[in-house]
Amino acid sequence: MNILFISFDADPPHMGGTATVVNVIAREFQNRGHEVFLGFYTKSEHPSVFFSKKVNLASETEIKSFVERYSIDVIYNTQAIGTNWNILKEYFPNAKIVYAYHNKPLLRYFHLESLLNIFYESNNVFYKFYTLCKIPLLPFWKLRFQRREKIEFQKMYANSDKIQLLSEHFYPNFLKILPDASIKKLVAIGNPIVYNALYPSNKLCDKEKKVIVVCSTNYQKRAYLMVKIWACIENDTRFNDWTFDFVGGGEGFGRILELSRKLNLQRINFVGYQQPLDYYYKGSIFMMTSRYEGWPMVLMEAMQMGVVPVVYDSFESLSDIVTDGFNGFVVQNNKHNIFVEKMKRLMLDDTLRQEMAVHAMESCQRYTIEKIVNRYESLFNNLIKNE
Repeated sequence: MNILFISFDADPPHMGGTATVVNVIAREFQNRGHEVFLGFYTKSEHPSVFFSKKVNLASETEIKSFVERYSIDVIYNTQAIGTNWNILKEYFPNAKIVYAYHNKPLLRYFHLESLLNIFYESNNVFYKFYTLCKIPLLPFWKLRFQRREKIEFQKMYANSDKIQLLSEHFYPNFLKILPDASIKKLVAIGNPIVYNALYPSNKLCDKEKKVIVVCSTNYQKRAYLMVKIWACIENDTRFNDWTFDFVGGGEGFGRILELSRKLNLQRINFVGYQQPLDYYYKGSIFMMTSRYEGWPMVLMEAMQMGVVPVVYDSFESLSDIVTDGFNGFVVQNNKHNIFVEKMKRLMLDDTLRQEMAVHAMESCQRYTIEKIVNRYESLFNNLIKNE
């Protein structure tokens, strides 16, 4: 089987979660004897080394050369927003197309918080004024962006043979956007775990009294809530031996640093973008406060490494990953005080924390790369056979 993965032209760590999943899946397909190819739209500063056969889909010259050499059976497209579907249909007429939507299906728009982050982080007075002038236009932009994105959903639905969502719990969200869509065209496949081994369960007692977060500081992640939650922990003298490592950065990072200074936090360490594995090894508790998620890779990575998650119940696929009180704590969205209580409970009870860590690691085995790619392989084969 020849599979063209449409993603970013990079290898880990120079990519986000979706591209990392593509890389992991493609490697397993290659190990099973299939031919894998990469299609991309934007050139990268760190081109993929793993994908030796690739094509720039923004260049018709490259596409023509590519199709003369290779025949593609399945196109796995993670870049539907902005995809030139006419080009795909023209040059790959016999290929089956699976569009993979690796997030919660919703119509996005530019948020006030993101605009304020731009204002706060700019050193240009005129640009700050220009940014503020945009605020009255946000309702218009919201309507415009959402109309444009709905059109992209319609194109994606019309041109794909199957649409992959990360969980069946996202089906209602998708049908809100396209009410006339057929559920038969949808398929749910979650993301695989990415590390080859679990954290040794016999070393859980060696983990440090450390809370960790691995995330961007953008609108989606609500990083300011993590800082406020940690302030409640740090102000409780029972937890003076606990620390908090914040791995990540990005839009709004300056405002997060300023919030930490205002709260006079002493035991929070902002380490920037790092390979997170060492932090997972040391960490005992993982926080997630996102407004929404698809299937968060960092949550799976943390659980695989025995870091017990405390997560707001803010996205539908969470119930596929975390069972409240068994392999982590699920907190009703925006219930700040309860989130703090669950954190403190884990910190105070070493036995409970280690039991949950074991359950977290064991539950990840439902999503090994072998099991996930078995589902993809079955899906692709059935499409090729028109079943």
